[in-house]
This record gives sequence, C-alpha cells and structure tokens, in this order.
Amino acid sequence: MAYTTVAKPKDHVEASIYNGSSSAVTINTMSFKPDFVWTKDRTEAHSWGVYDSSRGIKKWIKFDSSQSQNNADDITNTIDASLTAFTSTGFTIATMSSDPIGNKNGNYFCSWGMKANAGSKTTNNAGANGASIASVYQANTTSGFSIVEYTGTGSVGTIKHGLSIAPKMIWIKRLNATEQWQVYIGGDTITADREDKYLEFTNSGDADSADRWNDTKPTSSVFTIGTHASVNASGSTYIAYVWGEVKGYSKMGEYRGHNNANGATVYTGFRPKIFVSKRTDGNESWILSDTARGFIEGSQGGDNGNPGRKGNRVEQKLAMESAAQENANAGDMDFMSNGVKFRDTDGVHNYTYNYVYFAFADMPVVGTNGTIALAL
Repeated sequence: MAYTTVAKPKDHVEASIYNGSSSAVTINTMSFKPDFVWTKDRTEAHSWGVYDSSRGIKKWIKFDSSQSQNNADDITNTIDASLTAFTSTGFTIATMSSDPIGNKNGNYFCSWGMKANAGSKTTNNAGANGASIASVYQANTTSGFSIVEYTGTGSVGTIKHGLSIAPKMIWIKRLNATEQWQVYIGGDTITADREDKYLEFTNSGDADSADRWNDTKPTSSVFTIGTHASVNASGSTYIAYVWGEVKGYSKMGEYRGHNNANGATVYTGFRPKIFVSKRTDGNESWILSDTARGFIEGSQGGDNGNPGRKGNRVEQKLAMESAAQENANAGDMDFMSNGVKFRDTDGVHNYTYNYVYFAFADMPVVGTNGTIALAL
C-alpha cells in the first residue's frame, strides 16, 4: 500500500465544473488559493486557458497553441481581461468577447487548479545552488510542485526548481515568441533514458534530441535544458511547471497497453482525481479525464453541468493539444481506489502501444498515519 504525506489532496489540487455567464464568473470550489489554473470549454471548440500567479493575472497561454503569451493589459480590441483574480478558494474570470477562453454565456466549463507557494517567489542567481541560469520560483514542497521563471542564455544550463526531490515531469513554454510546449515525463520502465526524449503538446509521439534536456535527468536541486529555442533562446523568457512524484498523491511514468477491455491497470497508489495519458510510439492525443465531470456506471443522472459522482467508470475526455469540446467516444476507464483500469481497446489508452501518464489524487489508499484513508 502507498503511504502518503498528503492526507488531503484537495488542499493542493482540484478539478471543478462551472457554467459560463454573460458577466464575470467566480469559481470558489477549491480549498486553497490556486497558483496554477487551466480552463477549458466543454461545450464548444475554444482554446485552453493556462494561468499562474507567478506571471500574474490577465496573462494566458494555451496548451493547444504554440503562440506566445497573451497579455490583456496590452490588448485594446474586444478581448477582455480573462482571469482577473486568484481568490482564497478559486479564481475570477471575465467574459471573453472574441475568444471565449474560460467563460461564455450558456456554455459548460471545467477548471483544474494547483497550489504552489501562494505567489511568494524565491530568486536563485546564476552560479548559486548548482544552477548556471538564474531563476525565480515558487515551490510547494509538500505536494512536489513548483513554478519556475527564467530567461534563456542560448547555452546548455541548469535551473533550480525549488523542490527537494528530483522532478518526474516538466512542462516548459516560451512566452515571448511562438514555440511548442516541451514536455519531459520520466519513466525508464519501458523506454530507456527518457531524458533523451521530449514530447510536445501535439499528437506526435516521442522525439529524440539532446537539445531539450541535454540527455540529463533532473536532480533534487536542478533540471537541465539544452539549446533549442523552445527551452533556451538567448534573452527569451520562459515558464516551467515542475512536478516531483509524491507517494500517495502524484504519479508519473509509463505503461504498455494490453488491447483488452479488461486490460491494463496503472497502479498509482490512490484513487485519481486527474489522469492524463499519451501514446509515445506513435501519434495520439493527450487525453485528460477527471472526477469533476462525472462517472457513467452507477452515476446519478445529470446534465453536463451536474454529472453526479457515483460509480467508477469515467467517460468524458478532453484532448490537451486540441481546442475541441469534450467527447465520450473512446477511452473508457475505471478510476479505482489504487489506480486506473482501462475498459476498451482504443489506441488513445489501451492498444498494444507505449504510453506515458500522469495522475493526481482524489483519495490516497493509506493516510499519513499509516491507516486506510477515509473520505475527507
């Protein structure tokens, strides 16, 4: 059984649903002030909105786009201010007139939030703590999550992340120019030396190049970046989201699909709140499933805005690299007490392919006192 140091995952991560409006909406479903928020329209094809307290309000990037950061303070046309506040229990998002990222009257939305360090940041200068590149970070060492800002140098370098454990997952986005997201997910159980590989928020599989991670595993102090412009162009600004694995709370890695409807089980050590998988040996989407959008077996009936929470089977999915609305066409799975069990043979999750995944907990199997966890 997995013994966790995070007895209440909801104090660090949350998935929520809400209804769009013709005016600003405040989402107050979190037990913490979030530092990292993603939003997605479930009803229509509109982009993801990605926000964090390090960059500040009114600034967004998109999972489904390589474009640079949008800054509402610099915009004078009909686009409104987007996320306008991080609150003690969520966030406030404005109506978006021309590009409704996160709010449109009559549409259903989902949001995901994580806590870093309440916006309190630490500066690490170049040459300090084993880092050759200066960074500013805010870290939640309990949940193993940090947000890191840095400016590229154009030379291979190391960056302090603020966690006391080696990161298992890193997402990097260039802010001042068009570049794809760069994603590192450790594993090495199927694919040797995953630090030699990189993924992007596209449907493409693994690519092999030293110019992203310099073929170097992250350490408990720093992560290494190569010389590609997507991670390290001289003078360019970047944001990195960094996770270390915390037993009973978060899990990242690899699995092999079984092509069996009673097939592959991914052991996480907790009942997931959020689960994302991506095929690495070919083209498939980054598929995100969560508890907020409901279960289909044993569930009470409900519409898109109120799907209920009974049973194990999760059906509604979103593709992180796509603006498309959610769908339930493929990739059914059960969220079990200790992981995920796939219930179809679709290529998005469970054909005879290789996949990476990441998951965050709804409920650990074993609490901080070593006893079976109860509902919190």
